[in-house]
Amino acid sequence: MSVIPDSARVCPRCGAPAEAHDFCSACGLRLQSLPELPTRGEWEADLARSSNPRPAAPAVPTTIAPAAAVSSIKPLLHPTERSRLVLAVVAGALAAALVLVVLVAAGAAGVLVPLVVAVGFVLGTIWISQQLLRARLLGRSIRVTDETFPELEALLNEVRDILQYHRRVDVYVVDKASSPIGMSSYLGTRIIVIEGGLVAELLAPAQRPQLVFLIGRSLGALRAKHARLDIVVLLLQMADALKFVSLFISPWYRATAYSGDQIGMMCCSDLFAALEATRRLLVGRELAAELQPGQVLPQALLVQHRLLPRFVQLLSAEPHITNRYANLICFGRYHDPAFWADLRAPMDAAQLAILDQMWQESPHRRRLGDGPTAGWIPTSTG
Repeated sequence: MSVIPDSARVCPRCGAPAEAHDFCSACGLRLQSLPELPTRGEWEADLARSSNPRPAAPAVPTTIAPAAAVSSIKPLLHPTERSRLVLAVVAGALAAALVLVVLVAAGAAGVLVPLVVAVGFVLGTIWISQQLLRARLLGRSIRVTDETFPELEALLNEVRDILQYHRRVDVYVVDKASSPIGMSSYLGTRIIVIEGGLVAELLAPAQRPQLVFLIGRSLGALRAKHARLDIVVLLLQMADALKFVSLFISPWYRATAYSGDQIGMMCCSDLFAALEATRRLLVGRELAAELQPGQVLPQALLVQHRLLPRFVQLLSAEPHITNRYANLICFGRYHDPAFWADLRAPMDAAQLAILDQMWQESPHRRRLGDGPTAGWIPTSTG
């Protein structure tokens, strides 16, 4: 067991080294929001003065709680999102420049004015189509308000407060939709559409954290500006240039899917509920609760390592759901080590080995910066 220097900055709750983490790796306390961290010597002195001293490693609940207001969204984003955004922006800018050069070369300088007019027309068309969508939803669904769905409106406000996001978002409940919950954001018009059956099922107290997770994903995507490139992608698609740069833009969209899951998990403060909500995407609502967390791991590892599944994902803007599931588990381990122990308890030796391997290969482990064995828990040989 290593000795912590007296001058090292530590978590004020448990005394673990704080280093550069946003959250304490031992107890999960949000360190980023604290104005100043005590040194180890100060923490030990305070512990000695206390009439009811705290243990060095207090018990931590298996959920990330409480869900406090998020002052910054950055700690909740996937580690690869920023670098992939840079790649996507560079690729999009080069593609746009190439289209512009080709048009100018083909029609001389006189093409610039019509081009600007055409772009303005496209943007206007997008804005009008969003207004038409809103009008269609007003006629074919019910908008969420205090009068129509007070319980759902209260839940939305709760998530808004957690994420500190209070811009206008129109939320509608529909009978059927292409996905259980969907979000669109174009030119200041932000819309979330939720299936009524999903709301009716998940508003029950036992299922409510799953609904918070799903809504947290959508509002979190708005707070993190995950739709910022949608207009650019649409313009490139209309110019028939997207196919040349999609391989460089899609990785960012996949990273935003991981980030959305992580933001949703933090909003609901229930890691098991987030995992069950993700399993719904794999097997449906009826079987999601019956499928144990460890039973998904062998297939998730197979998808991560097999060449063909990786190739299929490379061509898509959406990651495999099994990869999202594995990322949620590792994100939970990064923010709440107690969850890791709770998750491992019912697993057999094979599942434990896969779980540990996933952690070792996860960018969240590398994010800790504690060396190649950071967070390693020896696999039981039973």
